[in-house]
Amino acid sequence: MSMLDSPCTRPTEPLGLLLVEPDPSVRAHLVELCAQTGATARVIAEVSLGVEAFQTAEALRPDVIFMASNLSDMSGLEAVRALRDRYRRRAILAIANLQERSEALAAGVLDYLMRPIKAEAFETSLLRARGRFGARKLPTRRTSSSSSTASFRSDLECDRPFVLIAEREQRLYPVQPRHIDYVESAGNYVKFHVDRCEYIARGSMKQLEATLGRAGFVRIERTLLLNILAISFVETVGHGAFTFTLSNGVRLHSGPAYRETILRALPLRRRAMRERPILRSSRACHACPGSAEPVSYIPRNRHRNA
Repeated sequence: MSMLDSPCTRPTEPLGLLLVEPDPSVRAHLVELCAQTGATARVIAEVSLGVEAFQTAEALRPDVIFMASNLSDMSGLEAVRALRDRYRRRAILAIANLQERSEALAAGVLDYLMRPIKAEAFETSLLRARGRFGARKLPTRRTSSSSSTASFRSDLECDRPFVLIAEREQRLYPVQPRHIDYVESAGNYVKFHVDRCEYIARGSMKQLEATLGRAGFVRIERTLLLNILAISFVETVGHGAFTFTLSNGVRLHSGPAYRETILRALPLRRRAMRERPILRSSRACHACPGSAEPVSYIPRNRHRNA
């Protein structure tokens, strides 16, 4: 048995963290702190209400729950007390003053943190959770040639599904990133476009760009984040911009400022001139700035039922 195959050297899966926090800026800060911990933990869902926390916990079975004290539908302490025993002892409660400390510990939480949340204290709580509850093992990589694929699958296709929670018609739905065609900014909210349906969730484009970048999403405009597997074909429209036609017929336009970001994510290239006749005309030699020039990008097919 090689060192790579040894059970003692297999990498462990990061702890799955559910964030329950009403303030989008605080959530974004916590996501950044979580990323700084390396492989200790990763955010699997974000909600802003206590009732959403109960539903999401049952759906996703997180390893750790970060619970804010200032929820709008109930206090964080009330929310912790309403959790099942399994999740109550996995909860980290954020408190505003030391007087809440004894009540938090009496409720049976894993830990408490004082606001504002400090990076060192946050990481210490996560390490305490790992020490107490451990983490499941990732599949062993069989060969070095499959290492990049195994790494990608470990993040997005492990036995704990990577989903986002969004609302539609006053109901909460777990939305799998691979099913999202594109994400659109809507003030303090974002919209997930899945086929012709829209789901809404609290969040920021900056935060989702970091979270969904590993799942094949690319920022094409300040308010648009596109799933590259939803693309049917691409056209250049001059001045460094592109038009993306999706498999469902929707057309999205990119901004020139995002050209380099797009080119890093997609193997876009113009067709070689030898593949078509050279026309000695002003139209052929001087394309109008607004004219569309096809580019040869063919995305992989998405398997929605995979």
